[in-house]
Amino acid sequence: MHVQTLFLVLITVSALLSTTLLVTARRRHPELQIWAGALLLFSLAHILLGLRGQISDLLSITGGNLAISINLALFGEGIYCFHRRSPPRWRLWLPVPLTGLLFHLLLDSMAGRLVLSGVHIMVQLTLALVPLWAERRKTVGHGQYVLACGAAVILAAVLARTVAVLGGGTPVTHIFTSAPVQSLLFFCSLLSVLLMALGMILMVQERTEQELLSSEDQYRRLIEAAQEGICILNEQRCRFANPRACELLGYSQAELLGKSIPDVIHPDDLSIALSHYQTRLDGVADNQAYDIRLITRPGGPRWFRISGVQFEWQGQPATLTFLTDIHERKEMEEQARLLAHQDALTQLPNRRLLMDRLQQAVVNHKRNGRHIGLMFMDLDNFKSLNDQHGHQVGDLLLIEVAQRLRGAVRESDTVARFGGDEFVVLLGDLHESPQEARQQALNVAEKVLQALSAPYVLDIQVDGHPLQVTHHCSASIGIHLFAYPASSPGELLDQADAAMYRAKDAGRGVIRFVDDETPLSEDAQTAPALPG
Repeated sequence: MHVQTLFLVLITVSALLSTTLLVTARRRHPELQIWAGALLLFSLAHILLGLRGQISDLLSITGGNLAISINLALFGEGIYCFHRRSPPRWRLWLPVPLTGLLFHLLLDSMAGRLVLSGVHIMVQLTLALVPLWAERRKTVGHGQYVLACGAAVILAAVLARTVAVLGGGTPVTHIFTSAPVQSLLFFCSLLSVLLMALGMILMVQERTEQELLSSEDQYRRLIEAAQEGICILNEQRCRFANPRACELLGYSQAELLGKSIPDVIHPDDLSIALSHYQTRLDGVADNQAYDIRLITRPGGPRWFRISGVQFEWQGQPATLTFLTDIHERKEMEEQARLLAHQDALTQLPNRRLLMDRLQQAVVNHKRNGRHIGLMFMDLDNFKSLNDQHGHQVGDLLLIEVAQRLRGAVRESDTVARFGGDEFVVLLGDLHESPQEARQQALNVAEKVLQALSAPYVLDIQVDGHPLQVTHHCSASIGIHLFAYPASSPGELLDQADAAMYRAKDAGRGVIRFVDDETPLSEDAQTAPALPG
C-alpha cells in the first residue's frame, strides 16, 4: 500500500467526516460538534506532519503532534458530553502541554518521537474511553461498540509500531517512509477514523430514538390518566394539547398547536408566566403551582392554576403543563376580600382598609419628607333626614355623598367610610413645606365642602308612588397634617377627629385644622377615642 496515498486519503476522509458530523449535529448535539472539531484537528495534524522539510520542524513535528494530542482530549470531552457527565479536564488535558514540551525536546530523535507518539496516543485514548466503559450498560444500541472497535484498531496499530521501534526493526526516518509498519499504521488510522465516526453517529441516533420513545410513552401515560388540561410547551409554543385543554380554552387542537405563550395569557400575567416557564424549563421548579389568567375563546380571561414538570420532547427541553380551571373559586375569594375591606353600602374602603393604607402612607412618606393629610368629616343635618324619611333614604344620601367625595379628590387619595355618617379622606404626596401642604389640604377640603353642600335630590317610593326628596346637607371637616408622625395610625385619626369636633363647635360647613385656636366644645373634649 502506497504510504503517501494512504496519507492523503486519511486527511481527506477526516476532513469530510468532520463536515458530516457538523451537519448532523445541527446545534442539537454538542457531542457531535466536539467530535467534529477533534476530526478537523486530526486532519490538520497530518497536514503539518506531511509538510516536514517545507516548514520548520517546530511547526511541523511539535505542532502536528500537539494537534493530535488536542484531538484526543476533545475526543474524550465528546464522550463525557454524550454521557452528560462532567469531564475530569485536568486528566484529559494535562498530556497536551507535556506532549508539546517533550516533542520539542526530541526534535533530533526520530526513534524517540515515534515511541513518545505511541505512548501519548495510547494513554490519551485510554483516558478518553473511560466513560464509554463506565456507562456501557446504560448506553443503548451498538454505536458504542463500533466506536470501541475503531479505538481498538488504532491502539493495536500504534502499539505494534511502538514495539517495532523499541525492537530496532523499524528504520523510519520520515513520515512517508515506505515501511510495512507505516503502511499498516496509516491503513489502521483510516479504518479507525471511519469506524469511530460511524460509532459516534450511531450512538447519538440510537439515544435520540430511545429518548423519543421514552418521552412519548411518558406523556401518553400522563395524558391517559389526567383529568385536567395538558399542554406541551417547547420554545414558548404549544406543541401538544389534550382534548381537555382544548375544551377548557375553547380552541380546537389544530388552533392551539403552534400558539405562543403570549397568545393565550392575559397581558398582566405574562411576566410571571414566562418567569415560571423558564425556571421550570431549567428543572428547578417542577410541580410548582401558580395562578394566572388565560384568554379563552368563549369566556375571555379566566383564572387557571398552572403546574407541570420539565422533560425532553423530541430531543429538546420542554415542559409538560397542567391546566386547572379555578375561575369560580377566584371570584369567590375576590368577593370575600372586597367584603373584608369595602363598605357594603357605598363601596368605599372601610375602616380596616383605611388603617392599612394609612400605615403604608406613613412608611412611604418617611422616606421622601412629604406631608400627609387626614380629613375627618361628619355630615351635618343627616339625622333629621333619617328621622323624617327613614334609613333607606338616609342610605341613598350616603351613596350620593360617596360619589361626590370620589369626584372631589385626587385619584391617588383614599376616600373611606368610617362608620355611620362619618367619612375620612387620606391625602398623600402633599408638599414638603408645611405652609404649602396646608394650603393644598385646605384647597381639597374646600372643594369637598362645596361638593357636599349642593342640594341632594333623592328618588324614593312612598306607597308605591315615586317621590323626590330634596335635602340640604353640609359637613364639618377636621384636618390633621403631619410629615414624621411618632404616633400610631389610630392616634393620628384621633387628632383628625378632634379637629372635626372643633369644626362642629364652630358651626356647620366649617373646616378646622388640629392646630387652629378654636376651643373644643364640651362634647368634643369628652368624645371617646377612636380604635387604633
